[in-house]
Amino acid sequence: MFGHTGIRLRITLAFGAVFTLLSLGLNLYCYHKIKVLIIQDNDRYLLTRARSLLDKTEVNPVIIPLPDKGEALKVYSRVSSGQRSLLFRSPGMDSVLLPARQGVTDTLDVRVAYVASSSDDSPAELMLAVSNASLESTLRYLFLLLILSTLISVAIAALVSYWLAQFFLLPLQRITDTAKNINMHQLRERVPLPESRDELRDLASTLNDMLERIDKALQQQQNFFASASHELKTPLAVLRAELELNLKKQGLDSHLKQFLSSQLEEINRLQDVVQEFLVISQIRENTLRIHTENFDLSLLVIKVFNQLKPLAALRGIGTGLDFDLETDGFLVGGDQDKLKMVLLNLLENAIKYSPSNTSVYCHIRSDPATQHMQILFSNRIEQALIDTTQLTKAFHRGEVWQQGSGIGLWLCREIVQAHHGQLTFESSNHTFNVHIALPL
Repeated sequence: MFGHTGIRLRITLAFGAVFTLLSLGLNLYCYHKIKVLIIQDNDRYLLTRARSLLDKTEVNPVIIPLPDKGEALKVYSRVSSGQRSLLFRSPGMDSVLLPARQGVTDTLDVRVAYVASSSDDSPAELMLAVSNASLESTLRYLFLLLILSTLISVAIAALVSYWLAQFFLLPLQRITDTAKNINMHQLRERVPLPESRDELRDLASTLNDMLERIDKALQQQQNFFASASHELKTPLAVLRAELELNLKKQGLDSHLKQFLSSQLEEINRLQDVVQEFLVISQIRENTLRIHTENFDLSLLVIKVFNQLKPLAALRGIGTGLDFDLETDGFLVGGDQDKLKMVLLNLLENAIKYSPSNTSVYCHIRSDPATQHMQILFSNRIEQALIDTTQLTKAFHRGEVWQQGSGIGLWLCREIVQAHHGQLTFESSNHTFNVHIALPL
């Protein structure tokens, strides 16, 4: 799923929290106002009912109207001394006290409407009591209805906001998808600008400006890299030719001959490095060309081992070559010069990082099942186990691989992949293995 799902969720949660607080506050306010209105309406009904009963009440002779179901009455008569005389009392009204003033009061789970006659002809006072259960039930139902409506509206709003967040973040999705596809070989691709003139358009424009600057900087770097490599090829070739010519002269002093041979080896190494730089430049510019030809891989491997035998002898490392006897020929199709570069890099690494008095082995066989030529380099290492996941990253240098620029294995992987092959590494029990699979 798109990486900004977290943003969508946070937007939804933030919107839901704000909406919940506002909706809950508004509904509670409405509940309070409606509750007041309902109670006032109930008060008016009770007072109207009580006055209606009071109008039908007579003190002399005593006439008491019958209350309806659920109603209870208490009727008093005012005497001249200002005292009250009880005329009538419904069952259960013993505990209901006379209110201090006229109106509606709540007491003992009942609502009492108290009214008094202002006529001297019939000085009656009446208390009408009804249960407040119906009113409480209505208010409770109203409260639950408002809470439920709040929860439903919050849930609907959250779903809508989650969908809207996805809709509004679609331009960011397109920017992200395009940015994922932009790499070192596709720096000239640009992020599409949204039609809306908002922050997302500013973001896309800023990313395009940044890509433009990076592209120019890398282009300048690659141009310098390629130009410097090309410029170095000619003087190195001249130096090599002169050294080879001087070494062929008769009567050279042995010390001078040894010195010139050493210089020739260094120049050869520099030429290999320059050639690697040229290949790296081509890979960076996505212009690497593989000149395919059929050649005998066994002869190339032998040549590489012979070239690095002096380095192995200097470090006290033995070498071993094993060609599978059941393999019917070692012909492969590929760029011999670039594959030689791969083999030189891998064998040189194996020699450099092997402890003294150990050996580097190379086993080559053909795999008819996969139609690949399998090459295995194996050497001992000082560490029991090393992390092989980072080894093919450009300019990565781990604890074991502390010398060099860190591009050798990366370059090997790029060349092998350009041949539609595979390069893998394994490390266990103080042993480091490199597997190369090349199409036959």
